This record gives sequence, C-alpha cells and structure tokens, in this order.
Amino acid sequence: MHSQTFMTDTVAPRADCRPRCASHGHVCSASAPFALLTLGARTYEIAEANGEGERLAFRAQGQQEWCALDRRIADGWIEVGSDILLLDPDVLFDFLMTHAVRTQTAQQPPYDMAFDTLGIKWSARLLQDRDGEVCFSDGLWQHARLGLKAPQDGRERAIMVLIAALPDARQRFEPHITNWARRIAQGVRVMPIM
Repeated sequence: MHSQTFMTDTVAPRADCRPRCASHGHVCSASAPFALLTLGARTYEIAEANGEGERLAFRAQGQQEWCALDRRIADGWIEVGSDILLLDPDVLFDFLMTHAVRTQTAQQPPYDMAFDTLGIKWSARLLQDRDGEVCFSDGLWQHARLGLKAPQDGRERAIMVLIAALPDARQRFEPHITNWARRIAQGVRVMPIM
C-alpha cells in the first residue's frame, strides 16, 4: 500500500540537480525591471539579464547590483522565487532557525546542546569567550570563535557556531534546504512594473 507524502513529512524528495549556467548567482547587468517579486517580507526586482538570452536577474528592491539567475519566465515564478531564496547568504541560518529541534541541553558549562534537523543529528558546545564547537554524528568536534557577533541566545549561537565552523554545513542538510525553499516560494507574489 502506498501512502501519500505530506509537506511536513521528513521524507525528502530528491532536489533538482539540473546543471546550472556559469553566470547563476553572479553579478550581472540587466535591463529595466519588469516585475516585483515578493517572498514574505522581502521584495525583489526582476529583469532580463543582459547577454543571457531569456534568463532573468534579480536584486533586492532599491539596491543597485543585479544577480543572474539560471531561470526564465517559462520556468514559473515558484522556481524563480526558490532560486532567489537559495542564493540568499542567510539561507542556512534561516533554515536551521525553523528546523533545528533542540533535543538536549546541559545546564552547566560547557553548555552542550543536541539537535535533530529532519533526522540529521548534530551537537554544539558553547564555551566561554564566545567560542564554540560543533560536531555531527561522526564525532569530530570543530571549533569556531564568533567574537563580538555572538548572540546571547544559546540556540541561535549554536547555529552560528555550526555555520562558522563547517563551511560545507549547507551540503549536509540538502535536499531539505532546497525543498524548504520551494515550499516557501509557493507563497510568491508577482506584480508587473508599468
């Protein structure tokens, strides 16, 4: 018997693995914006990228710099919105803030915390002087010093230590991040610019 998979299930379908054009995610020039795309509280201007055929470019509303997308209007606004979210430098932090479930916390130093993020287990150890360590189930602790940017909130600090200590951390949470971005992009709003 086959059961239907729901959006909240932890079974993640395979993320889109299509090859990208070389300019995707890089600064480009673009024509005048023709649409405003809104995802939650963020609004982006959309234009055709110069010299890229029908490919699109985006920028945060009011900004000067355009970023190339490997998408065309024909791909649909949900895919365009999803790619914009995935290019955000804070995507891993935003994903973990909504998906990292703290399963254990030590009440005395060092403050060890255990997390489960859609079945991916990881731990953080908050040390003095804004230092921290993080490890996945492989047991190899990686150190990071957050310095003055270290937040007071333990969960937020643990996530920042993870991001600072492991440059490849985002890959460990794929395809969950890509699928999350697609779900968020379901609420995309697009308005033409006249």
